[in-house]
Order: sequence, then C-alpha cells, then structure tokens
Amino acid sequence: MDDADLQARLKRLEAEINRAAPPAAPSDQARTASGPPASKPQGWRQRLRANVLLPLYLVAIPWGQEIIDQLFFGGRWNLPVHPRSVEGLPGIFLSAFSHADFAHLMGNTIGFLIFSWLILAKSRRDYWITLLVGWLGGGAAAWLLGPSSVHGLSGVVYTLFGYLLCIGWLERRVVPLLISMFVLINYSYFMFGMLPTQPMVAWWGHLFGFVLGIVAAYGVRQRPQAEQSKN
Repeated sequence: MDDADLQARLKRLEAEINRAAPPAAPSDQARTASGPPASKPQGWRQRLRANVLLPLYLVAIPWGQEIIDQLFFGGRWNLPVHPRSVEGLPGIFLSAFSHADFAHLMGNTIGFLIFSWLILAKSRRDYWITLLVGWLGGGAAAWLLGPSSVHGLSGVVYTLFGYLLCIGWLERRVVPLLISMFVLINYSYFMFGMLPTQPMVAWWGHLFGFVLGIVAAYGVRQRPQAEQSKN
C-alpha cells in the first residue's frame, strides 16, 4: 500500500468519526452571550388574583385598628386630623385608618373595595396614584381647610369615586368609558354625600376627596388618539 492510499483511508476514517460524534455542547461564552432563558409572562389569572387581594390587604389596616380599638380601648383610640393644629399633623397620615365604630368602617369598606377593583381592572398604576392622592392629599386638605376634626376612609373612597366618574370621558376609550358609565348609573347616589344634609357626616371631607379624584384622573389620563395625532 502506497502513501497516497494510506492518506485517503485516514481521511475517510476521520470523516466517519466526525459524522458519528454527538454535537458539541455550547460553550460558556455562547451561553453567556445568549443570556438566561426568558421568564414566562405572568398569566392573567395571577394578575386577577393580585388585583383582587390588593384592596383586601389595604383595608385590613383600618379593620385591625378598629378591632384593637374596640377590644382594648373601648372605642377611644381614634386618630383624627385636627385642622390647623400641630397635634393634628399626624392625622394627615393616620386619619384614614381610624373610624368611630364597626358600622362606620363597614360602610366605607364596601365602597372602597368596589371602587378599588374597578380602577384595578383598568390600571394598577392609576390605582396607586389615585389612592395616594386621596390618602395624603385628602388628609392635607382636611388639615388646611376642614372646619372640624374628622377621620375615616370615606375621603379616599370619594377620591376613587371622582376618578372613576371622570376617567372615561377624559380618555374616550372603550374600557374606561364603560367603567365610568357603570359607576354613574349604579353609584351616582354618592353625590348626596357631598351635601351638608346630615350633621354627623363630614361632607366637606367627601367633597375634598371627590375634587382630588378628578385631579388624579386628569393627571394620569391617557390622551385620546385624536389629540395625540395633532401634536
């Protein structure tokens, strides 16, 4: 056998070995370049569950306060905002979590949960902004402008209500419009809570909250497509 035949057989043997070998594993460099595998997007069921639970977690705070108040303090542990006084400043942050009794808290809880879920059906971002505006802005407005001490979650409830009534007409999109129309048809009686008709109800706190809800709606709204195309 001459050298040419030997080299030809070696090349054929090398080719057969290469065909039979398993594919090489990707190198560390290649794996690093491609990056880690992308995480699966959160499913709609997880988002729905989170949106349902979030207001329940939040409303658990005033319920915990009221339970402790009734069990250990006989209903005397109140955290109102006292207008234009130094000792009333903490009430800007705490008054929304304090209530006169369980009936007061229950009435606010129902509206808070319903309006919270409606806003969360549209946008979690809008919800957090509107909630903070109602909580802190409402407390500050009651401290600056309120005629007497007040506490309760109703100011925040009216902030959510004001947002819901306005956002559909501001954005002029299908889902926000349907939500605003639903609230207008089913909860328009909340408007009477802003009138000085009941002496034991802090109607001015409701009015402050409602105005802040409109302000929040203007602040977070997505402009209609027609307005965007003009700019």
